[in-house]
Amino acid sequence: MLTRFLFFALVIYLAYRVIKVLVLGVPPARKEPHVQGKPKNRPLDLSNTQVEDAKFVEIKKNDEESK
Repeated sequence: MLTRFLFFALVIYLAYRVIKVLVLGVPPARKEPHVQGKPKNRPLDLSNTQVEDAKFVEIKKNDEESK
């Protein structure tokens, strides 16, 4: 019984695919878009002279304020 169900499901699926190709036709091949021109953003050029370490200051909280 299960094999008969799987067989009919496969036949229906294949018929659907064939009818879809016959009615809609073969979809055109997908083309990659061609982009012309120069990018507006230049790539970052970070050298050691342009990079600076961040400085952090620890903020101490009172125990009374946190409760």
